[in-house]
Amino acid sequence: MAKKQSASKVAAAGKTRVRRTPEQMISDLQAKIREVKQRAKAKELKRSAAIQKTITLARALAKATDLAREEGDTALAHALADAHSAVSKGLESKGITPPKARRPRGRRPSA
Repeated sequence: MAKKQSASKVAAAGKTRVRRTPEQMISDLQAKIREVKQRAKAKELKRSAAIQKTITLARALAKATDLAREEGDTALAHALADAHSAVSKGLESKGITPPKARRPRGRRPSA
């Protein structure tokens, strides 16, 4: 079993611990409080029927994008991806993280 390094060797190696000031700890905790409040607000919004339907719509658009891509219809896949991004922007404006988009790869077909 290896011996532990002494405190003087650790300090000499430059691995000393930097202690945070009380002000830094307070600001970090306040940031955590803001994050918790934001998550609570988003959770409350998700109870809304309109928001639930919008999230379902975003998921359906992502699935439809995948199906269009599998069938080789790139124009439809890009149109569905554009619709998904518009719905996602609406959800983000409300503070809700939207379902991840499945963007089609490759060039956008000419109109």
